[in-house]
Amino acid sequence: MTGPRSFSLRSQLVLVLVVGAVLPLGLVGLWLVSSATRSGEELLQARLEETLGDIIQEIGRRWVGKRSDLLEIADHPAVQRMLGDDAGSATLTDEDLDALRAVYSAYEQDFARVIVSDEAGEIRWTQTPDPGSPSYGSRIVSSVFPVELGIYERLTGRRLGMIQADLRLTSLLPNGAEWAGVGGSVLGVFDSSGASLLPVSIDPTTFRQSRFEWDGQPWVGVRRVLSEPRLELVLATPLGPIEQPVLEAARRGTWALILVAAASLALVVGVTTRITRSLERLATASDAVSAGDLDRTVPEDGADEVARVARAFNSMTENLRTTMQRLSERESLAAVGEFAASLAHEVRNPLSSIQVDLQRVEEELTESAARDLARRALRSIERLNSTVTGALQVARSGRVTREPLDLRPVLEAATRAAAVEYRRREVRLEASGDHTRPVFVRGDAAALEQVFLNLLLNAAQAQEEGGEAGLVARTEDGHAVVSVWDRGSGMSAEDRERAFEPFYSTREDGTGLGLAVVDRIVAAHGGTVVIESSDKPGTTITVRLPLM
Repeated sequence: MTGPRSFSLRSQLVLVLVVGAVLPLGLVGLWLVSSATRSGEELLQARLEETLGDIIQEIGRRWVGKRSDLLEIADHPAVQRMLGDDAGSATLTDEDLDALRAVYSAYEQDFARVIVSDEAGEIRWTQTPDPGSPSYGSRIVSSVFPVELGIYERLTGRRLGMIQADLRLTSLLPNGAEWAGVGGSVLGVFDSSGASLLPVSIDPTTFRQSRFEWDGQPWVGVRRVLSEPRLELVLATPLGPIEQPVLEAARRGTWALILVAAASLALVVGVTTRITRSLERLATASDAVSAGDLDRTVPEDGADEVARVARAFNSMTENLRTTMQRLSERESLAAVGEFAASLAHEVRNPLSSIQVDLQRVEEELTESAARDLARRALRSIERLNSTVTGALQVARSGRVTREPLDLRPVLEAATRAAAVEYRRREVRLEASGDHTRPVFVRGDAAALEQVFLNLLLNAAQAQEEGGEAGLVARTEDGHAVVSVWDRGSGMSAEDRERAFEPFYSTREDGTGLGLAVVDRIVAAHGGTVVIESSDKPGTTITVRLPLM
């Protein structure tokens, strides 16, 4: 006695499409009509999000310029001299005042008022537009909000005071104080206290909701809070103009689905045989792969969906083979993390003892020069402890705390730290590039310093005494580009391919961790590392980091 006859896959496909096509598609059509309002609202919110994102991007770009303008005033020699240690009680001369007014006059259309105060909070200089200037009238009618920045001594970085300004909102917003980019949308801007900085006809409390009723029709809005400058932006628009077209499109879509279902039934019989034959080959190959045969492939003939699945299957098996090969590398990365923790512990303990001893020596010394040397050694120990801890933490976790920083001091610190090794090996170090303008990136200063210190030490150790190495810094295509080159023996193709593997080194005394840590830190900053070398003398390693 035979069991019940099973349907083939081809028969099941035909049955499913014949019995189940019309009813599900009809239900989908009804669902489309009933959800038209929600779909229209979601579409409109997406467009509002995009538009508000463009506005925020433009505000951010303009804010960087206005912040630079304030910092230019803060870095003015007259302000630095007035707030510095040697002139703590100095007042501005007429010549200083004229110079500061000249600087302010270039920015008075953006700043309604500028105040400079010292660390004690005492106001040392203030400036507002001259009543006779063209910007004086706009100061009265324009919305302003306060901003403040610290003033630091240019040579030492010591904080000297604070610069405060009333920034006109119109200098940040694109296209004036209004926005109508999406169907009569209205832009609202609020300060950190919730006060509205732009006049709007809608109640501000209601206006800040994601959906509300106003003047008899529904409105939707999106809201963003900026950390710098500290503003809250709301973009809202009425829902009616877009809801009706979406509803009509849903009705048309329902009829289109019904027509597509009828056409699909006519085509299903002709294609199911070929599809099921290809699927059978895929099923057989899948069974082989599940049994461990990762070399199994299937034919990729044709351009239809089944052929795409076949190509994806072959790609999957290839990726599986590659993944298995890289599992051992990931075990090596785990070993790097354990080694990093051990190394940080072993370095911190003797550093702490040395630091305590130096502090006692500093307390006992009476000679000024000797005390300065002790303080310098203590600062070096603190920097080394911070650098080792931060860099090795990044090497283990692959994460950094990314804050705005100028890359120039990081490069200078790395160069100073590497100078001892260069003097010991009698290798000449050249630094070139534009060092007059700040290069702002987002990152961890200690970790990035460790990156460039590792590269500089590798360059020094790659050549004999009397050699030559260099560091070149520049900006290119929205990136900070730093290249470290040497005139050493170069690297083979195999060495370049394995350079970033943990514990791989071409030197007998090398740990194989320097470039592995560099690659991990740079990747955590969203950057890239490229090695250019050959068997001939000379190697160049280039680090690219995105600018702010």
